[in-house]
Amino acid sequence: MILTDLQLEGFRRFGAPVRLAGLGAGLNVLAAPNEAGKSTLLHALRAALTLRHSSKSQNVKDLASYGGSAPHVVLHFTWNGIECALEKRFLSKTCTRLTLGPDRFEGDEAEEKLRSLLGLAQATKGDAGLWPALLVGQGESFSLPVLNETGQASLRSCLAQGAESVTGGAAASSVLAKVRERLGTLQTASTNQPTGRYKKALEQEAQAQAQLATLEARKALLEEDLASLEQAHRTLREQTNPERRVQDEGTLAALRAERDAVQQLEGEEKVARANAAFAETTCNTLEQDKQRRTENKAHQKDLLQQCATIQQALESLTPRVQAAQKQRDAAAQRRQNCEQAHEQARKQRMFAAQQAALLQKQHILAREQALLTRAEGAQVRLEQAQATLAALPVNDALMQSLQTAERTCVQYQAQCEAQAPKLSFALLPDAAVKVKVAGAACPQQDLSLLQETQVEIEDIGTFTITPAQHDKAGLFEKWQAAKAALNTLLQQAGCQSMADATTRYAYYRQAQEAVLEARAAFLATLPEGTPAKGGAQAVENMRKQVAQLSADLAQASTLLAGPLQDAQQPAPPTPEAAAEVEEKTAFAAEEARQIERTAQASYEAIQAQHQSMQASLREVEQAVAQTQREEEASLARRPEETLTADLLQARQALLIAKAAVEQCALKRAQARPLAMLESSIERHEQKLENARSNITQLTGDIREREARVRMAEGDGIDEQIAQASRVFERIRLEREGYERERAALDLLQKTLSAAEQEQTERYLAPLLRTMQPAFSSVFPGIVVSLDTQFKVPEITRKQTEAFTCLSDGTREQIAVLVRLGFAELLHAQHGTSLLVLDDALSFSDSQRLERVFDVLAEAATRFQILVLTCHAESFTALGGRRLSLTPIESLTELR
Repeated sequence: MILTDLQLEGFRRFGAPVRLAGLGAGLNVLAAPNEAGKSTLLHALRAALTLRHSSKSQNVKDLASYGGSAPHVVLHFTWNGIECALEKRFLSKTCTRLTLGPDRFEGDEAEEKLRSLLGLAQATKGDAGLWPALLVGQGESFSLPVLNETGQASLRSCLAQGAESVTGGAAASSVLAKVRERLGTLQTASTNQPTGRYKKALEQEAQAQAQLATLEARKALLEEDLASLEQAHRTLREQTNPERRVQDEGTLAALRAERDAVQQLEGEEKVARANAAFAETTCNTLEQDKQRRTENKAHQKDLLQQCATIQQALESLTPRVQAAQKQRDAAAQRRQNCEQAHEQARKQRMFAAQQAALLQKQHILAREQALLTRAEGAQVRLEQAQATLAALPVNDALMQSLQTAERTCVQYQAQCEAQAPKLSFALLPDAAVKVKVAGAACPQQDLSLLQETQVEIEDIGTFTITPAQHDKAGLFEKWQAAKAALNTLLQQAGCQSMADATTRYAYYRQAQEAVLEARAAFLATLPEGTPAKGGAQAVENMRKQVAQLSADLAQASTLLAGPLQDAQQPAPPTPEAAAEVEEKTAFAAEEARQIERTAQASYEAIQAQHQSMQASLREVEQAVAQTQREEEASLARRPEETLTADLLQARQALLIAKAAVEQCALKRAQARPLAMLESSIERHEQKLENARSNITQLTGDIREREARVRMAEGDGIDEQIAQASRVFERIRLEREGYERERAALDLLQKTLSAAEQEQTERYLAPLLRTMQPAFSSVFPGIVVSLDTQFKVPEITRKQTEAFTCLSDGTREQIAVLVRLGFAELLHAQHGTSLLVLDDALSFSDSQRLERVFDVLAEAATRFQILVLTCHAESFTALGGRRLSLTPIESLTELR
């Protein structure tokens, strides 16, 4: 099959008709940029060859153009040397037309004829057979071709010569298919999990086994209930024995009586211990009272001795306090005198500083007044220069207007003179005085006659010369107008002529320079940074500053005159001398303050010591008075004789109470502990209560178990277990039968598959021989293997590598070579083939790509190869026919 022409419209981006030009036998290359429509061309070719025109599938709907027009394709090709053509329209006004030489087919007949021609006669509806592996779309070249049953059958038909005789032909394949079909009723094809009857038998077996286990559990529960029922009857008889109950109640009564006796004994012991504690407290209180009286007397004696010692110390400290006070007062007086001297020196220093500041202000005022005088003089000169400049009428603008008017007048005059006739005089020297021209003396040079001119000759007469006008009148009027404009400007400037105007303009320029010089001189007298237009304000500010300085100086003079008049003393010293005197008096004042602080500290220390001794004396005297009051109060409460008698009596009562406590403790030690008795009583009470509860619980438990036993005996649990066992055994045998059948079918499938694999390897040998040269050219030393699905599971070079572990570029190259092998095999068996690659080999390096180009170019000598790519530079070396997409007016329909 060799494509010779492809036209399409209404396919995706191609809303308008377009033609793939340049198609022919061998290698064809279309190099175009992205989104140029290369993939759309491939989809159109696929649709024309493999899709029915009446199809409404989503694949067909996806082919519609973006504008919504129906896909329409016309394909011209040769088949075994016969000129053929195919036209298909989809979705709207669908049709199929096919011409094979002189034969013509339409509609479904054309579809069937085309499918028969392409080897798809036995394929199901929508099945494209081997063609998807040969028409390789964008992105499909990275993976190995996935062939359906029809595609595999197409390859097998090319390899089937002599193969059926080895495996038993179609019968062997039919047996393997039936085995797989029968095995498929027992297990899933992909995961080999149970299914169908086998799965149902497993589920029924599990249900039967669960039911049998439930029944056996019920039987075990029944047997447990019978044993528990017998045990409950025995326990109930023991719990309801009256003799045992009477014995337990008697033991409990004895324990309670013993507990009451122990509680009474504990009460007596508590009373005895309380009496002993009271006696001991009374004895201790009396002994402490006696001890306090003794300690109070000793303490009172010590305090009296302390009072005497403190009084002696106070008497010796009083003269020292008085001396320290006198020393402190003398230091304070000295400090006061020094501070007064320092204050006087400070005032003298401040007065001297004020006088110096006053002199400084006078100097500043004089300087500012001089600056102000200079500035005011410069300002007056500037104003005079500006007034002079303003009085001059001929300024720059007016002078420029005069010069412009003069140039215009001269220009028109020159034009008039150029066109005016010339009057020349050649007179004798004596005759010149007799001739007048326009009332003036006769000129010595040629005269241009611009207007009517009279020539008067003495003693002869007057001649009137009128020049010809023609177009001179307008020019002469312009000249006169220019002269009038010039005269007007001269009158405005107050000038008689241009010379006068020029002279006055020179005065104006001199006045301008004088203004600039005066302004520069004026700005030089102003403070630095004053803007050019702020001179007047700056002078005003200077006046204000001078006035302020004058006011400040007057105020300072007034303030300084008062102290000077009040002083009534010689002129003050200089500021430096006054500062030196102030420093000396300040040092003397600080020294006096330090002496005063020392004297004050000494006085305060002695005074604090004196006050501390006085406070200590008062505290000791108060303590003596307190001890005396306590002694008097104690004797008033209980005289000494009474205290001695009470103490002796309390000691005797304490001995008696301790003896009673020891006697009670001895009796308590002989009895059991109260906690143990309470615990024993609680245990016996709980025992009786538990017996009553157990009787009630056992009675209910016996009734419940007896009811379950009667119910189980009525249900016939043994018969149910026997029936469930028979059902489980039957289902188990059925399941084992399915398992044996499954194992046998699986073994048979594996055996037949192994035989098929062996034969597949034999009949794949021609395909491998066809593919091996191309693989060896691209991958030197490679060994390729194919599985029964016509895929390359692995390759062997120096070692065996799985196809999935190879790089993207290598996998793409292998996938392209496998498709090339399919095309080679198809061409070898049927004499025609076609391979289309869309944007393939994009991940190949330059060296590997050159090898693939060699393989494609060599294969293109036998059948047509169409390469679509966006890498024009990389595929330049491929050669072949260069195709192009060309817009056309309309498709060439088959009529």
